[in-house]
Amino acid sequence: MASPSDVTKEFQRLAGEASAGHLVIADDAAERCAKWCDDYVNELRLLTVRAQDMIYIDSFGNMNSAITLGTKFLELANGGQGTGSYSDAINEHITVLEAMADMYRKAGAAYKACDEQTQQAIRQQTNKVA
Repeated sequence: MASPSDVTKEFQRLAGEASAGHLVIADDAAERCAKWCDDYVNELRLLTVRAQDMIYIDSFGNMNSAITLGTKFLELANGGQGTGSYSDAINEHITVLEAMADMYRKAGAAYKACDEQTQQAIRQQTNKVA
């Protein structure tokens, strides 16, 4: 399975292809997909906020072993980048989804640009015939 950074890089590569006009997605479909990504990112951000209140070390008790256990659970919920914690996994998903939304938007813009160029070429040819 590809790592989140590999997936993000692939979407960035695809966004570059879209910017170059090699990847096009119908504008309305591309914007709907990008919006779904944005909506999902917003839901994930709410989960990260909720994760901050998920563990209270004091609720495990005041013995050293209880504090150690509570700290471990807190790290599993809210550990920093690269820890594999719940919050870290959510942030990795957010990064991938943001790259995906960017790719969709660029592919939609490429579709629009291609469509406009085609319309312009048709107008030019039509003007020559008339």
